[in-house]
Amino acid sequence: MVCLAQVGFFDHNPPPVKHTMPRHANVATKKASVKSTRKPVSKPMDPVAASVKSVLAQLQKCALQDSALEILLTSATVTLPLEQENRAPMHEQVMTWVAQHLHVQEQEAALGLAKANESLSSIDAERAQLAAAVAKAQEGRDSAEEKLKSATAVTVERLAALDAQREVDAAGVAARREKEVAVEAVLKVRESVEGIQAALSELMGGTVEEKQVKKQVQKVCTFLKKAEGFDSALLSTLPPILQKPASAMSQFEQSAATAAVDWLKARIAKLNEELGGAQAAVREAETGLTTLVGLEKSHAEATAAEEAASQAVSTAVDALEAAEKAVSDFDAATEERRSERTVAEGTLAEAKAAVSEFEKLRMRSQKVVDVEMGDAEAVQPTALPVEMACDETM
Repeated sequence: MVCLAQVGFFDHNPPPVKHTMPRHANVATKKASVKSTRKPVSKPMDPVAASVKSVLAQLQKCALQDSALEILLTSATVTLPLEQENRAPMHEQVMTWVAQHLHVQEQEAALGLAKANESLSSIDAERAQLAAAVAKAQEGRDSAEEKLKSATAVTVERLAALDAQREVDAAGVAARREKEVAVEAVLKVRESVEGIQAALSELMGGTVEEKQVKKQVQKVCTFLKKAEGFDSALLSTLPPILQKPASAMSQFEQSAATAAVDWLKARIAKLNEELGGAQAAVREAETGLTTLVGLEKSHAEATAAEEAASQAVSTAVDALEAAEKAVSDFDAATEERRSERTVAEGTLAEAKAAVSEFEKLRMRSQKVVDVEMGDAEAVQPTALPVEMACDETM
């Protein structure tokens, strides 16, 4: 019989061999793994502190004087973290002040958002009206451009006909042009004589400034000296005579000056007679150019119509640019109003969030359900009134 003391249990049932790595072999691997997976953990913010921070940030926007705002913020900083059981009457008064200011801000923010929405309520109709004005202006421009195109075509057509007729009537055109040059020459001379006549009348009337008298006398005498047929003896007496007005002249001097005036009048009359003859010669030259004259008139009318059409296009383009600018300005204003609405929405959201956080703080209590003692009834905290009168300084 074999004794269990002599033959051990593990002689026939050896324990399983554990194949383990040396201790120093996996230490570095574990450290590297832990180091690579470890992330910095930020400490969560105390919810009470977060609520207090939110409310204080909103209170800083109150429209109060600096001193009153400082008192409100200081008092709220101390009071808001307190549970209901730890608030003294003065703390309750502070809570009332805070509630009133928060609700006022919420109401003002809601009113601001309502106004922003109202300003955007009619934008579709307003823009549609402006867009219709642009479409109408575009139609006006297109119509004006079509009319200009037609007018230009007529002008080109009539000019071609006129040029063709000018080739046919080349000799007659040259003759007419010669007569027209004669007319232009007579007109130019008459204009000069009329200018001297006016200058002489001013001298005799005494309407020339004293410092300009000498210059004007020289101008008159120089012209008369060059004029064909003027009495040279009379010319030599005129410079000193014309230095003074007719009222200061002697009878002889007035006679000399009047003689110069009469000569100029006679000269103008003769030029008018010459002009009539020259113009008659032009008309006579045109007698054989009836077709050409008609084409010239027709071309002149077409040119005037084309200029009017061009001006109409310019006006239509200006109107279109103004209509398009009105749309652009409206879109910019609309974008600004939408931005204002976005700001108003954010302001209202912040105000509502601050009121919500304040209510959490206002309802905080030390009383909790004691599960271990078997108290299954939760104690409901009593809400504080927010309709209390606010101190005028707050």
